Amino acid sequence: MINYLKNRFNNTYLKYGVFLFFVLVVGAFLYRAKYSGMNEQNQLSNQLILEWYQLFLNTECHAEGYRGPIAARTYGHIGLAAYETAMPLLNATHVSFATTRLNLQLPTYDLSKRFEVLAALNACYKKMFEKFYLTARTNEQELAEQLYSKWELKLKTRSDSSTYANSKQFGFETANAIYEYSSTDSLGHQAYLHIYDRRFVPKSGEGLWKVSEEIPMPPLLPHWGDVRPFVINTSDFLASPLPEYSQLSSSLFYTEALEVLTVSSPLSVENKWIAEFWSDDHPGITFTPSGRWISITNQVVHKECPPIDKTLETFLRVGMALSDGGVACWHSKYYYNLERPEAYIHKVFDKNWKPLFHTPPFPSYPSGHSVFGSAASEVLTQLYGPNYQITDNSHKGRDEFMGKPRMFHSFYDMAFENAFSRIFLGVHYRMDCEEGLKIGFQVGKKISSIDLMKPEYSVH
Repeated sequence: MINYLKNRFNNTYLKYGVFLFFVLVVGAFLYRAKYSGMNEQNQLSNQLILEWYQLFLNTECHAEGYRGPIAARTYGHIGLAAYETAMPLLNATHVSFATTRLNLQLPTYDLSKRFEVLAALNACYKKMFEKFYLTARTNEQELAEQLYSKWELKLKTRSDSSTYANSKQFGFETANAIYEYSSTDSLGHQAYLHIYDRRFVPKSGEGLWKVSEEIPMPPLLPHWGDVRPFVINTSDFLASPLPEYSQLSSSLFYTEALEVLTVSSPLSVENKWIAEFWSDDHPGITFTPSGRWISITNQVVHKECPPIDKTLETFLRVGMALSDGGVACWHSKYYYNLERPEAYIHKVFDKNWKPLFHTPPFPSYPSGHSVFGSAASEVLTQLYGPNYQITDNSHKGRDEFMGKPRMFHSFYDMAFENAFSRIFLGVHYRMDCEEGLKIGFQVGKKISSIDLMKPEYSVH
């Protein structure tokens, strides 16, 4: 009897063991197959998105009139258009930002029909390029046509002709709708065609910014603070009041101008590298200071290969943070109209002193680089974590300046180095950088707080 029970137990145990082994093997196979398929789809979607964003970056380097705030606004609208274009795919879990936050009426897609999201996105990006980069060189215009045709040829094989045509048309229509929304903001729309205002008269007085006699460039985008933001109430993000202007050695202005002078006499090799690494103020050579953070975002997406919903959310949030950050920053710049360190140093310390790079033709406080960097870094930190290690290859291989890649332990590290590089460059006081960081982080937190998930999927 005992032997019988033993044999039965062993046979039963063996059967269950074989069954469990079979379940685990099959489950692992199915999981791997599913994961492999998902990963392949992620790679394809990210490849399309990143190739378009790389073209946008290359184009802004040379497109006439593209400066930091203008480029930021463009990326905000491109990110919005792409996110809304993908809504037929995302609608089960996500909400439309344009309809829920901006009260826009957008094209709708018949959800009873199949939807090819990459065909729609390819069409959307092509239309946004045509609409927003009117001053692009012929070369970039041709590259845009080639990129669109390349993906069209690849994507046509993924669906039937009706699905492809419907999806593509939806992408075009959504992009047109977002562009029409952009056009209702008269100050921001096509601002690249008139970036200087010779008629604008800045506030005058001791310590206030004025057009340089040596390089008499008119004020750059003096009305940008009145451009329509995506999320923020601009007046809520006004920079903190400045201390009383003074040339006394006990004043903050004296101390911080002396810092700019001292670190440049001469700049250490490391500080010169940092200054040039983050400058991004060379039209015709580099992208803009806001575009720099799109370059960083491209690298993160390439490294992580997230699913399409997270990729589109990333570019939506980063674009809006850059755009709203630029509006807030320029509002404060012309509100306070603070002169640049170069002007102070010439009056108080050394009339022959020169910064490493020429002083931009607009007020000093707060720093635009600092705002762009902290706004984008806050969004990226919320999406990818506080201890994200990354080597920034944005200027790898450049020989016009020190663009050798630098490694960082977090997006915040990048934001702080980017901000204080402006001191080394000689174009900002420390107070400009610190206040710019504060405003940018606040903007980034505001953008990050927006819940794009439907209530049943939201974690907020």
